[in-house]
Amino acid sequence: MRKFNLLFIAFLICPLLTHAADDLLYSSGLYAQDATAQEIDPLRLTPAKAEEIDALLSGPLSLEDCIRIALANSPQARMSQLDLEQAYVQRNLSLGEFLPTVKASASEGYTIYHSNGYPTVDTGTSGSRAQAQLSISGFSDKVRAVKINNLQIEQAQLSLNNQTNNIARNVKKAYYALASAKRAVDIRRTSSELYKEQYERTSEFFKQGLRPKVDVTTAQVNWNNEKLRLIRAENLVKTASAKLANVLGITTPKPLEIVQITDIEKITIPFDEAVKTAYENRPDIISAQTNAKIGQIRVNQAKAGYLPTFSFSAGYEKYGDDSRLDNEETRLMIALEIPLFNAFKTYNGVKQARLNLEKINNSNRSLLNDVFLEVQSAYISMQEAAESVPLAELNVEKAKENLELAQGRYNEGISDIIELKDAEVAYTDAELSLLSARYDYAAAVADLKQAMGTN
Repeated sequence: MRKFNLLFIAFLICPLLTHAADDLLYSSGLYAQDATAQEIDPLRLTPAKAEEIDALLSGPLSLEDCIRIALANSPQARMSQLDLEQAYVQRNLSLGEFLPTVKASASEGYTIYHSNGYPTVDTGTSGSRAQAQLSISGFSDKVRAVKINNLQIEQAQLSLNNQTNNIARNVKKAYYALASAKRAVDIRRTSSELYKEQYERTSEFFKQGLRPKVDVTTAQVNWNNEKLRLIRAENLVKTASAKLANVLGITTPKPLEIVQITDIEKITIPFDEAVKTAYENRPDIISAQTNAKIGQIRVNQAKAGYLPTFSFSAGYEKYGDDSRLDNEETRLMIALEIPLFNAFKTYNGVKQARLNLEKINNSNRSLLNDVFLEVQSAYISMQEAAESVPLAELNVEKAKENLELAQGRYNEGISDIIELKDAEVAYTDAELSLLSARYDYAAAVADLKQAMGTN
């Protein structure tokens, strides 16, 4: 019975010792902790809780709130986060090749032998064993594997950053579109009030015999048309709100309330500096450079096939009957293996690795050209929008002056209602053009920052 108790206790303690050993290795820094806490997520990319989203949706959403919700709900960001965690796990597996393994075992057996004419023989055997073993073969290959794993961690982090930039850019553009649509409703509502006032004023002039009936009819038609435009503008707000909600990864039957933008971010950067920033900051460019480093390591790894292979193994074991570990055994072995001929596998392996590296370098050059074009296109769009804003502001100012003059001329009976309508239409169109120019600029800035990798 005592032997069975020892065996039972051993099976209970061994898993605890295994977990303790793992904790010791992690705390010593030999293994990297998973990336969830620190490496992955400067913006807290965790699935948002329903109550947190409801709390944000209860009031106007700022641009920062929208970006945070989108990052939390994005399946693409979560996939990139999981890829990063997986890269850390793979690196830890490679590091484990340099660590020893420790095992402990205990056994208990009974044999009952019975033969006719002889007494029954009852014998029992027990044994305990503890061993530690370390075996390293191809040391340089294992070192290169860890280097590649570290570079793959870097690539996974860059992929996550790229997803974050894409999400931020998409949220900004959808947010600007909704803000623009809401502002267009305000402009249409103000215009509708102008047409309403004009209709009431014209009706009063008609009653006084100062204007013909056709002016009253025309004024009413103008007002009704503007009300139709207002309805369409309000529907555009609902559409823009639905698109923003889709980008945020949420569903809501009500239009989203957002904080109206008063100041639009401006960028004053020379084109050459924008391209340089893109080359330095773009996650896809940095990832491509990292891929070239991996390709070079693989070339060196293939060349190592020409070199001798060194292996080392060591083991220590204590064992004995019952619970006493009276015997011990130590094993050490060092081996050197020299390649003589392997059917040209090493030669072709090196050639293949070099071709892959050349393909990577060509792909990287193509990527630099594509990034240059992307920055150039975004920069031209931003410049066009920037130059349009002051002209649109001047048009609003002049159209407003023209409208005030036309209203005065019409009230004095000098001009007809057609001239007044033209002035009102010109003023509304000028305001809408200014609105479009401002938000086109905001969207162009978002595109340029995305192209530079600074979104």
